[in-house]
This record gives sequence, C-alpha cells and structure tokens, in this order.
Amino acid sequence: MEKQAALTESMEDYLLSVYRIVRSGRKPRVTDIAKNRSVSPASVCQALRKLDRDGLVRYSSGRSITLTGEGAKAAQRLASRHDFLLFFLRDILGVEPSAAESDACALEHHVSSDTLSHLVAFAQFTELRMLGGDKIGAAFRGAEPTGCLAAAPPGRCRRRRGGMGLALSDLPPGARARILHLHSDCTARQRLAEMGLLPGVEVEVVRRAPLGGPVEIRLENSSLTLRRREAASVEVEEAPAE
Repeated sequence: MEKQAALTESMEDYLLSVYRIVRSGRKPRVTDIAKNRSVSPASVCQALRKLDRDGLVRYSSGRSITLTGEGAKAAQRLASRHDFLLFFLRDILGVEPSAAESDACALEHHVSSDTLSHLVAFAQFTELRMLGGDKIGAAFRGAEPTGCLAAAPPGRCRRRRGGMGLALSDLPPGARARILHLHSDCTARQRLAEMGLLPGVEVEVVRRAPLGGPVEIRLENSSLTLRRREAASVEVEEAPAE
C-alpha cells in the first residue's frame, strides 16, 4: 500500500459516495457510483483504484467494493462535516435548502478544523439564544426560527437554558445517542470536530473503562476512544430504541 497523501476534492466525493451507499444498506457498484456522481463507469474505476492504493477501499475489477477501517473513518468525518454545515446554513442562517445543500458540499472539502470548531460554537450560542426567546438568529433571515429550532420541545428548551443535560460519559454500554452540544474550550472542541464528533451526529457507547477511564464509542462503521473528560463535555440526547 502506498503512503496515503491528502485526498483531492474529487477523491473525497468518490469516497463519500461509497460510504453513503454502504450506510443505506446496499452494496456499492460502479454503475451506482457513476450515476450518483454523473460520470462514466471508467472514471469511477480509475478513482476506486486510486482509493484502493491509498488504503481507503478494497477494489479490483469485477469484484465487490468495500471500505477499509481507515476509509470508513475518513468518510464518516467528511459526512459529519457535511451534515453539520448543512444544518448551520439551513437552520441557523436560514439559507434556502437546495442552496444550503450545494454550498455544504463545497465547503466540506475546504473548511479547516479550527474554523469548523468556531462555527459549532457560534451555532450553539445562536441556538441557545433563540430557544431562550431571543430572536438573534432571525436577523439573518427576517423570519421566525425554523426546522429543529422551532420544533424543539419546551422541556428540552428549559433543560438547555438551565445548563448541560445528559453527558456522553453518563451513558451505559450499548446506548445510542445524538450529539446536541460540545461544552469544551476551543482546543478540545477542535479535536472533537476533527474526529467527526459534531452536533447532529449519532453515536453508540461500546464500553466505559472503570475509575474514570476512557470511553469507547462507535460512529457508523468506525470506533473512537475519548478521554473521560472529553466524553463528559459532549451533551447528548438518547436515541429511541429500534
């Protein structure tokens, strides 16, 4: 395997295409990726061979396409960036949904982890102000809060205004939850963002070490280990049982 270099924007898009097909429960096929990317099958095969050399997918002509562990982690981080940026543009700034989707696709490749962590902080500040009755976010779009802000249950609003609620470190092994806020300083928030831990992302607790030890979590097809204090700074809401 060749030493992995930084992926180009195009290669990141191909990796995301494979990841999203896998996440939907289907087996990735060259024809499906070509249709998704509006390119020729030959272009897809060339990209898959490059991703295979980089150790992110396993692919050979005529055989199945699978993500490696590193490929799943890289794709999950990209998907988390996209989902958060889409939320920020659409629900915080009030950008029209189709434009927000297009802009999120462009920004996800170029925004730095430092900038992303500051966007997370701003989104959290704005959301909390709006949930508290302050229309600070409405100044961006001249309208009342929409989307998840308008739909937030009153009990959840009161809990957020009163301080941090349920922490990721509080959950038992096997519990699933969605990240709400990152209650940490800039450096720690940037580290969490680099790992793909952003508001809106769903995680599962795998195990908790005793005596304040680390917490292992799963994001889709990848696993991460957090220091206990990092997990304690991540506010979550439990996902409903499937």
